[in-house]
Amino acid sequence: MNFAICDDQQDALEHTVKQVGSVGFQSEVTSFLDISDLFIKIKDGVFFDAVLMDIEWDGEQKGIDFAMEIFKLSPKTKIVFVTGYPERYSQQIFLKNTNLRGFISKPIESGVLLKTLEKIKDEAIQEENRKLVLKFSGSVVAIDPDDIIYIESRRNTATVHTTNTQHLCYEKLDDLGKRLPGHFILTHKSFLVNMERVWRIERERVILEMGMEIPISKSRYNELYDSYFRYIGSNI
Repeated sequence: MNFAICDDQQDALEHTVKQVGSVGFQSEVTSFLDISDLFIKIKDGVFFDAVLMDIEWDGEQKGIDFAMEIFKLSPKTKIVFVTGYPERYSQQIFLKNTNLRGFISKPIESGVLLKTLEKIKDEAIQEENRKLVLKFSGSVVAIDPDDIIYIESRRNTATVHTTNTQHLCYEKLDDLGKRLPGHFILTHKSFLVNMERVWRIERERVILEMGMEIPISKSRYNELYDSYFRYIGSNI
């Protein structure tokens, strides 16, 4: 596990780092006194499983604001807020989009810290296990289903289109669909679509994010339409 710890007070930063080390949790820890250094790391492609973020910072912006920026840069990075003023911020922490996984009061209790870190580890294992593993020409790649936009089948090859690249494999769409969550649905004999990525459904096509258009076969329109709105309704 790769953790970042952020605090603009040197003593507090060192104390949190020491606490994480003392609970016996196997992890790599990087500390940041200047939040801009953390943002640089993330923009350079460094992934942190979790960030332990102090809420009180000098200046107008608070840790909650920084956590929202982290979410934009790295949505899968989990946030644990650490504060000496839990009553002041107990409601504010939910007002902005962050991947919040913990809220710890100072002074930090070792038991609470350990349980929080173990929870993050368990979630990371679950996320890893749900990945779609593909093999092609001797290479193996594991893909997070949330990153998949759609899958297209041509002859004997399927192309998995993700948010930033494409992957090839020798599998049938039906077999891939069985290994993916329930919000993936066939729109056509050659296309499997992630309903999380759908913007609009029309009679003959699905409009995906970034304007991509996927055909809908006449025989699948009603099933797709019903499934999509059931999915939307269950996630409101």
